[in-house]
Amino acid sequence: MKSKTLKTRTFRNLHGNSKKPLILPNVWDVAGARLVESLGAKAVATTSAGVAWSLGYPDGNYMPARLQARLAEDIVNAVKVPVSVDFEAGYSNQPADLQQNEGEGYWRMVADSD
Repeated sequence: MKSKTLKTRTFRNLHGNSKKPLILPNVWDVAGARLVESLGAKAVATTSAGVAWSLGYPDGNYMPARLQARLAEDIVNAVKVPVSVDFEAGYSNQPADLQQNEGEGYWRMVADSD
């Protein structure tokens, strides 16, 4: 498994290649991420709607941020390729909730913030 820092650098390089667009298959679980990686994907992305629906929530800021963060971390740890995570609008429309989510470290669980 690549380190999160190396995955971050790899993602930036893939994203910055103007001669070859980055194709990001969207997944909602670990199995899907492993599948698209095995088929040659250079990176994967999560789909906020797919993740929410797969966990029994409607699309939108209804699912607890901790659930998205936990699943995203599982996906990041399961594949060698970089992962782009769709965190909706931070899973709240309230600044205090967004601040609490950040304070809980949900985003840092998933990605390196180099």
